[in-house]
Amino acid sequence: MRFINKSTILHLDGTAGLTAGILLLLLKGWLGHLYGLPIATIQFLAAANVCYGGYALLLAFSRVRKRFFILLLAMANVLWMLVCVMVIWQYFQTISYIGVVFLGLEGIFVMTLAYCEWKDRNELTVKCRI
Repeated sequence: MRFINKSTILHLDGTAGLTAGILLLLLKGWLGHLYGLPIATIQFLAAANVCYGGYALLLAFSRVRKRFFILLLAMANVLWMLVCVMVIWQYFQTISYIGVVFLGLEGIFVMTLAYCEWKDRNELTVKCRI
């Protein structure tokens, strides 16, 4: 029994990215201190999340969804998981336990999204809706 439509994953992906990015921007000082990361790194994470979230939502609401753009979205999630790992690695001496947990869970979350988007790439493709 399927509880949600497969295209809902795109809405979830975009909303999560956009929300995370906006919250990171609004709370950058506090989160930088909490995570033990420089403000510039928090701003980078925020900007990337806002851009990615906007792209994913644009794709989610698009009347025509090409397979290439679904694959691009999935690959961006894989790339973002690598960014999460690299940030943890780069700031290993200063990042807090909460920062490691946050970025680790974000990496797991985006890899799960990448898997779902890759697995359902053909179903997520929309030729034309009239």
